[in-house]
Amino acid sequence: MGGAIPKQFIRLAGKPLLAHTLSALANLPFISIIFLIVAERHIPDAGEVVSGWSRQRASSLPEIAITTGGAQRRDSVYNGLKKLPAECDWVMIHDAVRPFASPGLIKAVWEGARKAGACIAAMPSTDTVKHARDGVVRETLSRDEIWLVQTPQVFRKQIVVAAYEKAVAAGWTGTDDASFVERMGVPVSIVHGERTNIKVTTPEDLQWAEWFLSVRIGKGGL
Repeated sequence: MGGAIPKQFIRLAGKPLLAHTLSALANLPFISIIFLIVAERHIPDAGEVVSGWSRQRASSLPEIAITTGGAQRRDSVYNGLKKLPAECDWVMIHDAVRPFASPGLIKAVWEGARKAGACIAAMPSTDTVKHARDGVVRETLSRDEIWLVQTPQVFRKQIVVAAYEKAVAAGWTGTDDASFVERMGVPVSIVHGERTNIKVTTPEDLQWAEWFLSVRIGKGGL
């Protein structure tokens, strides 16, 4: 985003982006605790967001815990996994800057994981995909087999913890959580994602998010 503060604290329609994401995860009966993995220097900022968000909610909320992240995404997720309570059987991992995942999508990924042990949300590619190197096209890939990955991603706890332990021991990093599980040879199922489940990464994404929220509020949504 190029700003002075992390994306999850940028204000969207008057509230921090993180607060919108927390609202997407609230009131889902299968979520009992949320861990926010945050850079140490921004833990107070995350605490303020959670306090302000909680005061504005009338319904019961899942427990929220804030813990320190790491140098890379892998390290941050691993830190969170190590904090899970012993009685936890399932883990849902979600980007803090994906505020528009619908309850239906989140539930679909959860149900997919319960059947397969691991499940992700993803969108089939509608564009032609090229494999290129050094500025030259090497191959045109079959878009029928290309999926653009989103979060949430849900895993049986013992699967994802073992996957991260092995990756950390080997010094291996991945770009999404499912890749750690795939590396162990565990099948990962897919449910159809949502085009509106964007990851707010650029100023243009933020502009779109402002527009989308204005339309949704205009239709009586939140």
